[in-house]
Amino acid sequence: MSEAAQQRRRWVTQMLAARMVARVATDLAPTARVIPVKGVLVARRFYDDLSERAMCDCDLVLLGVSARDAARALVRAGWRVADWSNDPDVVDVRHPSLPGIHADLHARPLPVGYGAVTSRWLADGAREDSALFGVPVLIPDDRRLLVHLLGNILRDHIVNARPHAAHDVARVLARSPFPIESFAATARAARLRIGCYAALAWVHSRTREPRVEALREALGLSATELRYARWREAVMAPPVRGVSSLAARAAARGASDDAVDIAAGLASATYGVARAKVFNWGERLLGG
Repeated sequence: MSEAAQQRRRWVTQMLAARMVARVATDLAPTARVIPVKGVLVARRFYDDLSERAMCDCDLVLLGVSARDAARALVRAGWRVADWSNDPDVVDVRHPSLPGIHADLHARPLPVGYGAVTSRWLADGAREDSALFGVPVLIPDDRRLLVHLLGNILRDHIVNARPHAAHDVARVLARSPFPIESFAATARAARLRIGCYAALAWVHSRTREPRVEALREALGLSATELRYARWREAVMAPPVRGVSSLAARAAARGASDDAVDIAAGLASATYGVARAKVFNWGERLLGG
């Protein structure tokens, strides 16, 4: 496929995603608020041309409703469930009028074990905007958006993150008016400095954006924290035959600076997957 054809395809996908944001926000109002994140938001705020940012789905964080209840409400409005995720806080939905793209609904922006990053945390300081998508949505503060972007890189074990994830982070840092220390303070408050440090190393290796390295230094890790960060980088290196080791999966879920968060993340990963599998089996049995 030629570069021109790829650009057209990316642009069309972005247009479909924008319509999806508007439809989800409308169909869930007034019960829930919608916070667009990742590609559908970053492309519109930090890229010069929408066709520069590839995407395959539309990520939306929900405030005021669980992912399961949101999915059921959308089904009543004509949507279909594309996938009941193993994560009970995530459901993928699609709409017949928007072929070729799914909406990933997240009742929690990052899994348990990723510090303080909940939907309420992401919505704190957000502004309501009706211009970007034609309906009222919440636009997160740049500093909290950046922590969420870095958290998703960690969620992908860093090595499995897509190239555009690095460019998203670099563009937010390069184009946001907030000082580096302010971003560092937000990562500190989120209890994700160690995880952010590792993710930023990966971003810098691909973008060479000076503010990325400046933020990494501003995180101020201690010698002990640096050793832990480097251990996490080592165990999350590219796996043999594409299979992640148990240590890599554990490190991915223990991304927080806080030991209690890490324990909660590991427990949630074990319990949540088992619970979700039972729930999903029941949903499919009932034709959900």
